[in-house]
Amino acid sequence: MAGKIRFEPITENLGAYVHVAPEDTVAEGIPDKILDALTRYGVLVFPRINLSDEQMVALTGALGQLEKPVATADGSEQSVKGIYRISLDKADKSQREYVVGNNWWHMDGTSYDIPGKATLLKCEHPPSSGGDTEFAHLFAAWEAMPEARKKQLEGLHVVHCLEAVGRKMNPDPSEDDLERWHRVFPPTEHPLVWHQQSGRTSLVIGSTAWAIREMSDADGKALLDELVAYCTGDDFTYRHHWQQGDLVIFNNPGLLHRSHPYGEEAGRVMHRTTVKGSETIS
Repeated sequence: MAGKIRFEPITENLGAYVHVAPEDTVAEGIPDKILDALTRYGVLVFPRINLSDEQMVALTGALGQLEKPVATADGSEQSVKGIYRISLDKADKSQREYVVGNNWWHMDGTSYDIPGKATLLKCEHPPSSGGDTEFAHLFAAWEAMPEARKKQLEGLHVVHCLEAVGRKMNPDPSEDDLERWHRVFPPTEHPLVWHQQSGRTSLVIGSTAWAIREMSDADGKALLDELVAYCTGDDFTYRHHWQQGDLVIFNNPGLLHRSHPYGEEAGRVMHRTTVKGSETIS
């Protein structure tokens, strides 16, 4: 089994290339090795592994419980399998907004008390321009933060909602827009500092963060912007340029991620599955 999979670190703080045959991803013992590496490296890149949708779903299930799309369910054949097809060619306004909203740093699942454990992204069609995905290691950023700053952040609570990212795309929303955003993702409060069962700590920040309960609107926004800027510094990030058939798995509770802007004409198509989480943000 040891010879079936090999990990090659990408940067000092984040990421590893994974070398394994497609048919071996669910072989006995291999999913456990992938999970261990995910904890260690945060982001795992399987270059041009070319998994089928069925293999991707099987690997997701081997890593935990497949969480089927809800807000992103679009009725497609992929959606029925538990796959979210990420593309700008969608006619539905909410679906297009969801895709464009990925262009800002965010953590998946901040609308829930229990976000996803891991996200799998498979490149069906690489973009002709733009469309890279970038990752920022929240665990490493917290560990490098001065102790005095950590103490200042403890005990604060952050409100997340879809309006926060919606206004980045549309600064002058209609009443219908606001009603739709709040129906999909109403204001949800979390601790700003998330001490996880693994013993590591992340900050619950990103584009969906709207306010800090204990601070004025202006001061809270300034703090949230400052924290995102710090956590996405060069020391804590990895940028992936997509090739046909690439698979990336990332440790969602320990990372921010974003897609770099691209247009519909770029033809970027990704398939995403999510491993259901089991740990409440607390």
